Amino acid sequence: MIKLKTLLNEKYLGFGNGAGKVKEGFKDYLGYSDVSATEVQLDQLEFDEVVKLFSPKDHFNDIHYTRIQPDGQEGPFYRDGLNFPNPSDASSVVGDMKSFQQWKEKTKSRFGNVKVILDPEAKEHWEKVQIDDDKFAQDKQQASDAKASMLKQWGTTT
Repeated sequence: MIKLKTLLNEKYLGFGNGAGKVKEGFKDYLGYSDVSATEVQLDQLEFDEVVKLFSPKDHFNDIHYTRIQPDGQEGPFYRDGLNFPNPSDASSVVGDMKSFQQWKEKTKSRFGNVKVILDPEAKEHWEKVQIDDDKFAQDKQQASDAKASMLKQWGTTT
């Protein structure tokens, strides 16, 4: 069974077959050309701004617990955090400043000061935060290809 996300990645994000042919069309499809989406460099992205942008759209409203944050103050961890993409078929749930800083540092160490697209109006959770970077997209595709290859191998050897 193929996941919708995989189909969208191949068809619209320019991964897999037809790479790069419809990438810009997908941005229009998601509404990135609309004012609802915000593009920012990773260095400029701050957790407080993410909370302000997404809290009216059902994120960062339900405090699960509190813990010490990177600024040394106790702060909330939100049960309704936001999924931030990783260069694999996974994402990181960012529910507080600490998890945000960890994701940001890990992403920056691998890919540098990439462009981040924030779209609070996106319908699917994986569309709300996107990374616009060729190396990130390539690593994500390689991870997906490796996973598909292994699943295919497991299916043919048993």
